Amino acid sequence: MLNDKKIIIFPGAFQSVKNYGDYEGVDIWLKNKSKQDIPNADYCIAHSLGANFIFAQSNIQKKKIILINPLIKRRNVFNLFLRWIVFYFSEGIEKKKIVPVNNWIFALGRIFRLRKTNVLDAVIKMPKEDVVIIRGRKDCFFCDKESAKIIKKNDLTLIEVEAGHDWNEKIAEAVDNILKSK
Repeated sequence: MLNDKKIIIFPGAFQSVKNYGDYEGVDIWLKNKSKQDIPNADYCIAHSLGANFIFAQSNIQKKKIILINPLIKRRNVFNLFLRWIVFYFSEGIEKKKIVPVNNWIFALGRIFRLRKTNVLDAVIKMPKEDVVIIRGRKDCFFCDKESAKIIKKNDLTLIEVEAGHDWNEKIAEAVDNILKSK
């Protein structure tokens, strides 16, 4: 919690909440946590496919949302899989950040279903002042330059930082700045 604001994080694909600092969150990629209640929050922070998750849920109260490298442009499963493989090897995501192997089949099934959620349509339907999108300038895998153009074309708030797709200190700093300013 920051200044008595209830903040909840929804991690990117194959990652757990513990990778995102001190934020409370929902481990949506762990099969044994998949049925947990989702608490109401003042802010939802969603990284990558975590954004698809929150917009696919009807039981999440969406007050203010911070999206980190969301999947704005919809892609087929094959394209998404190839991008994830290249991302994994290019950005060098630490193996300790990835959920245990016994959750992979569950996570893949969830990814397959969530990729059908149209994040851009959902964001456009929200009041513009309730959504901020943070994009890593070096994200050429999921929230790439084409996605940034789409975000700007729809007059949505976009903050670009020196980062790739994965959560890092620059993204964390941008999130903290947003939370402190509101």
